[in-house]
Amino acid sequence: MAWWQGFGPVRLGLPPLDLTRAALGAALGLLAADLVLWGLGAGQTALIAPFGASAFLIFTVPGSPLAQPWPTVVGNTVSALAALAVLAIGLPQLATICLAVLLAILIMALTRSMHPPGGAVAIATVLAAPGLSFALIPVAVGSAALVLTGVLWQLALGRPYPIRPKP
Repeated sequence: MAWWQGFGPVRLGLPPLDLTRAALGAALGLLAADLVLWGLGAGQTALIAPFGASAFLIFTVPGSPLAQPWPTVVGNTVSALAALAVLAIGLPQLATICLAVLLAILIMALTRSMHPPGGAVAIATVLAAPGLSFALIPVAVGSAALVLTGVLWQLALGRPYPIRPKP
């Protein structure tokens, strides 16, 4: 196989019904997360863009180690905290973004909470330049609401989630 063929589309292997269920679950998960955040006074549409990627993982590939509750909640939260720490240094925005993602990846690795959307959470945190409470609401609480909805959704479908990977 030539190297350039690796750039072609990859077949996910999910039947259309499963893809439809995953898409519906992701939409409901995001709605549930937003309702929880709104109920806590976070304002109208408190979702952050990385939640879309977290929802994709939780509802489309729930067996992935990257989609489990610990990496989702902890990975997203420590990434926001890492970004807030780098923001406090007062560097230019691009340097802050790069260092925030670097630190987020290192902390996720140390906490065994690797969650790819965490890198996006770090960027979103820098761009929003929020206060410390941002790591709790919307990041930690929104991530937990997505996970809880994922648990309930998969339970309703008769599928296991979370799934503990074999050691």
